[in-house]
Amino acid sequence: MPYTQKPPAASSTLPAHCIAALRTPLLAAARFRHVGDHADAHVQAIPQARAYSVIFQMQDFASHKLWMDRKLIHAGGHSQATMALTDLTKAYACQHLSDYDNVRLQIRNEVLEELGGELYAGRVPGLRLQQGAEDPTMRLLVQALLPSLMRREPGDGLFIEHLTLAMVAHLLRRYGQAGMRGAEGRPSGKLSGPQLAKAAEYVEAHLAQNIALADIAKHCGMSRATFARTFKAAMGMTPFAWVRERRLEHAMSLLRRSDLSLADISAECGFSDQSHFARIFTRNIGQAPRAWRAGQRK
Repeated sequence: MPYTQKPPAASSTLPAHCIAALRTPLLAAARFRHVGDHADAHVQAIPQARAYSVIFQMQDFASHKLWMDRKLIHAGGHSQATMALTDLTKAYACQHLSDYDNVRLQIRNEVLEELGGELYAGRVPGLRLQQGAEDPTMRLLVQALLPSLMRREPGDGLFIEHLTLAMVAHLLRRYGQAGMRGAEGRPSGKLSGPQLAKAAEYVEAHLAQNIALADIAKHCGMSRATFARTFKAAMGMTPFAWVRERRLEHAMSLLRRSDLSLADISAECGFSDQSHFARIFTRNIGQAPRAWRAGQRK
């Protein structure tokens, strides 16, 4: 089919093969998988939005077609661990002609501008579009997101926020259009003792709640990006890892000194439920909470 040929009439609905999804104020993510007959695969319109889409292939995608503004721009496959970057302000339509398993991320333009403005001085430009790009950094970030995407645990909010910040920083550095690469980053600065004390104060006061990176940063009088960067430089860990340590320390104190149930402890320490608490505790401490408590009381 020539590049300029118009696609067949497109359906207005997306595929019904979503196996997991999450949405935060900064990021929408979903995993789609389909195995079966594609002989009658129809063309599907992709809803337009003021956003960029990243599609990461979890397995080889042998054959599909993609149109942009009614022009065929891709016919063929994508290898496992490659990604596409598209601008959803344009009119896309696709036709899936083989089995697929991919993770689809959507970052709104205003989020890109907000986070990019925190990370870099000056106006945030658009991104250069990609098809079949090999991007080891994006592969690691998508793999880091997968457990949260598949489990959909509300306690993962801080981690997803931090991960989104890392994704935006990487996309702007690698795919930012002319003007981005020469932009000077904002001064890194340092996290002062009083600012660290303010962060600890905020976390302790809100430990039972879903803590957001933006809220900690605001309490310290810093932007989200600056706080995340300076915190890691000062503490040697991400804010997410640090908050998790605070939750576990408080949980161990309650296990040792109180008779609260595991469900009550999980709620007081900000875990989404008892199962989430037990899994995180066992992974980091090496024993299940009940067994650890019994050992402490011998």
